Amino acid sequence: MTLVINIIATLLSCQIALIAGVFQGYSAILLAQLKVTGSSLRINEDQASWIVSLENIFRPIGVLIEGSLNDKFGRKTLLLVVSQLFFIGWILTYFSNTIFMLYVSRSFLSFVLGMVVCVSLYIAEISRPEERDIFMTFALLFITLGELIVYTLGYVLNWKTIAMILFIYSEFIFFLLFLIPESFIWYMIKKRKPEAIAALLWFRRSTVITNVEIREMEKKLEKIDERTKFLDNFFDPAVWKPLLIMIGFSVFQQQVGYNIIVFYAVDFFTSLGSTYDGIILSMIFAALSVVSNLLLIVLINKYNKKILMIVSGLGMTVSMVIGAICLSIPNISRTIAVFSVFSYVLFSMGMLSIPIMIISEIFPSKIRGNMSAIVLAILYLMTFLNLKFYPFLNNWLKVNGLFWYFAVFSLITVIFVLLFFPKTKNRSLFDIEEEFRTNIKN
Repeated sequence: MTLVINIIATLLSCQIALIAGVFQGYSAILLAQLKVTGSSLRINEDQASWIVSLENIFRPIGVLIEGSLNDKFGRKTLLLVVSQLFFIGWILTYFSNTIFMLYVSRSFLSFVLGMVVCVSLYIAEISRPEERDIFMTFALLFITLGELIVYTLGYVLNWKTIAMILFIYSEFIFFLLFLIPESFIWYMIKKRKPEAIAALLWFRRSTVITNVEIREMEKKLEKIDERTKFLDNFFDPAVWKPLLIMIGFSVFQQQVGYNIIVFYAVDFFTSLGSTYDGIILSMIFAALSVVSNLLLIVLINKYNKKILMIVSGLGMTVSMVIGAICLSIPNISRTIAVFSVFSYVLFSMGMLSIPIMIISEIFPSKIRGNMSAIVLAILYLMTFLNLKFYPFLNNWLKVNGLFWYFAVFSLITVIFVLLFFPKTKNRSLFDIEEEFRTNIKN
């Protein structure tokens, strides 16, 4: 029964991730429809790059604000807030009749997208250690499922109709989220023990198990340094060590190309010179992303995250090398390059999804929201720069050069993971924190 309850809470919170995934894939459909002759809004290449990159320009601000609000008001409260903000953002999109209004609506939704990290934090804290890895993959699965949904809808529906569907669905999810309780760990950190007991009892359905877990949390929280100032925490090894690791990783990981392919999907596949429809190829790419996340759900319970990330990165590297070689040889079928991208996405989830899970695990409980926000803000800033300058990079390197670029950085990221990433499998969040602080590996 406990497992069923945890699955229900996870699936409900993941609906926010689903809407976020729709937004991430929305730009590809939007650009394809706005470039069609007869479109009510016509755009040039510079406007197109702004429409895509604006999806991330305010995302760092959103994630920083989310971090502070998350630690202050709670994980579930932020889920409710984000659902309402998505509702407003999709209404703005629906009523966008000028390029400027599109800029405004996408900037607002970019801000909201930065706050979606509350989904991962909520799932990380309500899950038991042995189940956490699997449940954490659900958030990433629903993001890729959202991308697949929007590519599919974009094949048959106008971009405004899709926006209308999304603002209705966002409001529907807002009411469903009232069915789940707040994170019991957050309650304990805030010294609200009665509420923590009630929330944990909702999940565990056993008074005995609830009392045992509450006592364990109390003991572990007593060991945590009672710092009063947020900046003081940066001197704690349990803070600055994972912070440096995740910042370094973010710089390299954002160069591997996945976000460029997702946000420019139709244009990217068209640039390969394939005779297949770019929208159809984008739908296949999104479907393979979903398959890749499903495989991750199966594998993550058997292997540690670090191994999966290394295998993922090596697979991405080889796939991009094959595609680059194919594109460098004249008169060879471009279908090979298309399949190399499909192979790339099948391998990609380990390198792209697992780090988001780890961000929600490796920072101290008392400032987890703030520290996760700082890392994700840097990650999203790198995403914005990549997307904004992709047209320039594409003109400079050409498509085969881009494949080599993605391959090199995939390999560099693998080396970084091999050297610096911790192991978190089957360990409590408190134990992971203590390892960084004491250098004792359990």
